[in-house]
Amino acid sequence: MNVIIVHGSVETSCDPLYLDSLQQAAITGYAELEKGLIDAVEKTIMVLEDDPLFNAGFGSVLNLDGEVEMDAAIMDGLSYRCGAVAGIKGVRNPVCVARKVMEETSHVLLVGNGANRFAAQKGFLPFDPVTKEQKQFWEKAIAGEIKSFSPFTGLPKSCDTVGCIAVCDGNPAAASSTGGSFLKLPGRVGDTPVIGGGIYASPYGAAVCTGLGEAFIRLQGAAWAVNLISQGVSVHDAAKATINRLKSINANGGILVVDNKANVAAVHNSNSFPLALVRDGQVIKDFEATRIA
Repeated sequence: MNVIIVHGSVETSCDPLYLDSLQQAAITGYAELEKGLIDAVEKTIMVLEDDPLFNAGFGSVLNLDGEVEMDAAIMDGLSYRCGAVAGIKGVRNPVCVARKVMEETSHVLLVGNGANRFAAQKGFLPFDPVTKEQKQFWEKAIAGEIKSFSPFTGLPKSCDTVGCIAVCDGNPAAASSTGGSFLKLPGRVGDTPVIGGGIYASPYGAAVCTGLGEAFIRLQGAAWAVNLISQGVSVHDAAKATINRLKSINANGGILVVDNKANVAAVHNSNSFPLALVRDGQVIKDFEATRIA
């Protein structure tokens, strides 16, 4: 049994426009399973990085200086291979750079100027990820014209990290990408590129997290969930336990979890957590995230 599931982050709109985009990303990624598991999760995230509806790649939020700094990661559960970039600027698809880090270096994480130089050396062309909408909203926020906005992105329509997990022939993998938080301090890095914090995969399963990145780093949320699975805990119980730990430090977020038998769970403690699931080539439209108070 093969499966791929993708999320658009907590507090993201559940309007059809967003759900359709998530579904198309999952369908596109599933079709890549014939090429390979890593191809599938990478392609899924690329679709969302190219969609300005989401805070990843093109459409990412701006930091306090009015710049876009992006984070991304990818991980193969069977081999434990992983790659990530943090604070990268001026590329279209940070998740693709993260894959290059995994496959063509001996490192796991490249940051800032080093990540930028590496991307250029690998042939990634310069790209401006700033949308007109994000720029205008940043200008108004800096001028003090906007007092209330999403805690994750600043925009009236919320969206944050995008992530996906997949299982093909019993092997798990995960990928994730984000522009971070609106008006963040330059250089701030959340959980997305932190292996174990916001993303993790092992032969037992995989997980990706979204929400308050600092909280997931502190709790090592993704690795904790996958380790529970390795001890025989069900995916739903592992996901629920992770979010309950998040609540213990008064933080909000969501998590996707899958085991190597392709059982999936999505749990959050926020207002919304839109996602799309494709199992054995079929879109599962009645699958929804579980919200815990």
